[in-house]
Amino acid sequence: MRLVYLAFGWAAGLIFAANITFLPPIVWLIALGASFFFAWQLSNTRFRWWWLALLMFALAGYRYQIVPQTSVISDFNGQGATIEGIIVSELDERDDRTQFQLDAEIIDIGTAIYEVTGRVLVNAPITGDMTYGDRVRVTGALIIPAEYDTFSYSDYLAQQNIYSILDDTIVEIVSSNHGNALFAWTLAIKSRLEDNIAQALPDPQAALLTGILLGNERGISPNLADDFSRTGASHIIAISGFNMAILSGVLMSLFGGRDERRWLAAILSIAVLASYTILVGANAAVVRAAIMSSMLIIADALNRKTYVPASLAFVVIVMSLIQPSVLWSISFQLSFFAVLGLALLVDPLKRTFSTGLEAFLPRNGVRVVIDIIEEPIIVSLAALAFTLPLTILYFQQISIVALLVNLLIVPVQAAILIVGLIALGLSLFLPAIAQILFWLVMILLSWSIGVVRWFSDLSVATVTYRLHPLTVRALYLTVFGVAVMTATRPRWSIRLSRWLRQRMVFNTIILCGIGILLLQGFIWQSRPDGLLHVWWLDIGHSNGVLMQTPNGAHILVDGGRFPSRLLTSIGDRLPFHDRTIELLIITQPDQFDVGAIPALLERYEIGAVMITGQPNQSATWGEIIEAIAPYDVIEAQAGFSVSLDDGTDIEMLHPQTTPSLEDSLADNTLLVRVVYGNASILLTGDLSQSAQREIIEDGHLPYSTVMQLPQHGTARSLSDAFLAIVQPQVAILQGDIANRRGDPDEATLLQLGDIPLYRTDTQGAIHLWSDGNALWLQTQN
Repeated sequence: MRLVYLAFGWAAGLIFAANITFLPPIVWLIALGASFFFAWQLSNTRFRWWWLALLMFALAGYRYQIVPQTSVISDFNGQGATIEGIIVSELDERDDRTQFQLDAEIIDIGTAIYEVTGRVLVNAPITGDMTYGDRVRVTGALIIPAEYDTFSYSDYLAQQNIYSILDDTIVEIVSSNHGNALFAWTLAIKSRLEDNIAQALPDPQAALLTGILLGNERGISPNLADDFSRTGASHIIAISGFNMAILSGVLMSLFGGRDERRWLAAILSIAVLASYTILVGANAAVVRAAIMSSMLIIADALNRKTYVPASLAFVVIVMSLIQPSVLWSISFQLSFFAVLGLALLVDPLKRTFSTGLEAFLPRNGVRVVIDIIEEPIIVSLAALAFTLPLTILYFQQISIVALLVNLLIVPVQAAILIVGLIALGLSLFLPAIAQILFWLVMILLSWSIGVVRWFSDLSVATVTYRLHPLTVRALYLTVFGVAVMTATRPRWSIRLSRWLRQRMVFNTIILCGIGILLLQGFIWQSRPDGLLHVWWLDIGHSNGVLMQTPNGAHILVDGGRFPSRLLTSIGDRLPFHDRTIELLIITQPDQFDVGAIPALLERYEIGAVMITGQPNQSATWGEIIEAIAPYDVIEAQAGFSVSLDDGTDIEMLHPQTTPSLEDSLADNTLLVRVVYGNASILLTGDLSQSAQREIIEDGHLPYSTVMQLPQHGTARSLSDAFLAIVQPQVAILQGDIANRRGDPDEATLLQLGDIPLYRTDTQGAIHLWSDGNALWLQTQN
């Protein structure tokens, strides 16, 4: 079990290095040498494992630092280009495009041709001509992967060493057969098996079976996929740790579970899992699921459930040694915790259910009932319990009907897996017999689809809920720590447990007192400090500014279109007990800048709302108007101002009149100027050049210490005359490095001259604070 401590040190090193990126590799090498020296010197003491864990920490940090965080080809992002290279992945056929990974070798940007390296994700037109191993010449736009609300596409692709996407492409095949012959043969077999399923079954049953058995769920309609997600059953529509764990259990039962045959069953089961993994393409997610499920098989063969935490720790070290970014993979996290839940909770749950049933049934009856409910209820509970926090974190929803749906459909999943795999194998040699088995599987698939659709139609199927990432991390650290302590039973934990039991009442009072003191400390720390704080939030290519005035009033200007990113950004900065935003300013009814406001209004009370009064026909704006109706709504134009008792003044400098539906949004954006003492901040939002000229002509002089660049610094967004009048000492740019418009425009940035520029797209959230005379500024990165 000491391997678990080493894994903790290793994972901590990777996480630390990922967040503290400015340390050069030499620092990690020095730490590595020092840790090795002390671990060697203290090899006969009880502190040895602590130093070894520290050694793993330093080794992991060095490993992360030497991993390329970009590629040569990504230096050309933002340009049109023709790239020649080899297709190195299975083609992903979608409804509107074909995706594949390309190992780039040559790039032609029109003015020059370069030899390059790096992998590119290509969005190509739908065609049946390309295949794995083809050398192709692709012309298109080379762009940066985007960031979404709850999903970072750039991080997801970075785990595969992809930092560029080639979009809007034209593909020309140069030559063929440049890939790995074995992999090409495997893909050909897989493609044939997919065709066999499509010929044997109608959709949606064929698409669902293809996802379950071969890991290709692209054929499943979005509506059906959403039904599975709403009912908490999405884990069965693709090859995952959950499915692999069920398959491994079925294999162990088929090959024999008696003690004298335990190892033979384990070897055969792992061999089948390995063959199956290769058959379905051996992508990273399937390999991880197969390895983790193999840990359960080995633990069962050793008759040591305590082996699982150590074996999973070994898997974490090996996988993250190969690819350090795997720790941030959602599929890895779900597979890891699903397997850990099965290993740690199945037996305790079986004992709990047995104890409860003994009050109503004889012992033999209890055993029969436990055998019946083990897979549909106990296994599902164990896996769902450990993956539920992750599901809430990443997908912001809880399925109220998940347990009942799993109770109804999980019992048939083992039959679908085994009979489906047998039918799949026979379809290559005995298609007539295979067809009969496919029809049997279709009954089970139809049952699963029917149950999922029926429950998904219920209005109470899901509840939206959000958890802060720190809460999830603390929860998993606590659960994993308790599991390790339970398995290893170190002396200090035994003594601590005995001491706590002996002084239960006293310790409870002490712990409650410490908790109260901590909460009071948090409240005291979050008190207003007499300074004006302004945060330009990192919420993508949208406007979103949060302010805290010297006396603690909170003001939000816009908020972007991603609810989770906005709510997390606000939750990180507002006191935990404060759910009130005194003033919400909406500069224009553009859903890209206010799409997240409805989610905000569900979580926070609003004192007053300030808008331009311009109508808009979008559904998002209609939802916002309905939601803000109970609050004080102010239609503000130039000349309107708000003065707070702490000396903060909020002035509106534009528009001059209430705009109509036909008027341009950018021409009528609210121009907000915040003044505190000698410090002034100009929030321009999407203010157009024509609006800037109108402000100058009307005689307004918006001199400001700090200015937000209008329209994210796009081309022709900033008037030289407007900049000359504002005379900012600091410029702020809110943007997204992956935006399709290419913002910010280089010519716009050159207009700033020597004015310091801070950017959320490269530096993260920007925090500025002032006492009314001096300014201080800090970036997140």
